[in-house]
Amino acid sequence: MVQLFILFFFSIKPTHGYEIQRFISLNRMSEWNNIKSGSIYYAIKKLEKDGYISMIDKPEEGEKKKQIYEITQKGRDVLKILAYKEIGKPLQGAASEKFLLYPIIASLQKEEIVQCVENHMGDLKVQKNRINDWRKEKEQNPCSMEVITLDYMITTIESQINWHRLMLDNLDKIIQETEEIVALIKETNFMNYEC
Repeated sequence: MVQLFILFFFSIKPTHGYEIQRFISLNRMSEWNNIKSGSIYYAIKKLEKDGYISMIDKPEEGEKKKQIYEITQKGRDVLKILAYKEIGKPLQGAASEKFLLYPIIASLQKEEIVQCVENHMGDLKVQKNRINDWRKEKEQNPCSMEVITLDYMITTIESQINWHRLMLDNLDKIIQETEEIVALIKETNFMNYEC
């Protein structure tokens, strides 16, 4: 998700790692998501090495100016691939990376999002049915901990299915909100704000 988020940010405007780090801090993303501001510079160097971003303005020796990067076409292509993969991942706990929807939504077309989410929901339903069958077997020779665990697994999958269904039901609004976030990032220099 760190690479996806950084590529998303560079797809909006050329900038430097410190502005991305400030955006993360201002939005307290590290408190509810696994994107940590300290991992930004490492990820930027890797993205540059892989040819997904390129430096367009390097400071002269002794200058304090930041290194400015922009996304490459190769980076735009991989951004779409990463977004598609991320939207198909299961939700994982209260700090799931998938809850940071706007880099995903901004990188895919509506039809792609719908298809991917519907496929993922289908996989979740298959998984739920398999666990339901397993639970029925356990009822014949119940061990309470196994039954409780299987019930929890079923509830977790149902919650994921419901979350994805709600996302699809509200997709137009989510897309609109994503467009507003993209416009905000484009227009704002986040270094001028205090956390």
